[in-house]
Amino acid sequence: IKVDVSASIQALSDIVSNIRVTNKRDNNRLKLAKEHIRGIKREMRSLNERVVTLENELNLLKEEK
Repeated sequence: IKVDVSASIQALSDIVSNIRVTNKRDNNRLKLAKEHIRGIKREMRSLNERVVTLENELNLLKEEK
């Protein structure tokens, strides 16, 4: 099964955003979860950019052959 990581991260973000908490401890845990999700999104964008760059370099090397 191929999983669309971006869609999974977005779904997780939506779920976490819709959680309502009533105490400070859970609120802090939810804030931390949101920060982690933002970090994961940033890392995914960075990795996707790197993949595109590497694919372009690979295509250039193939063309030189």
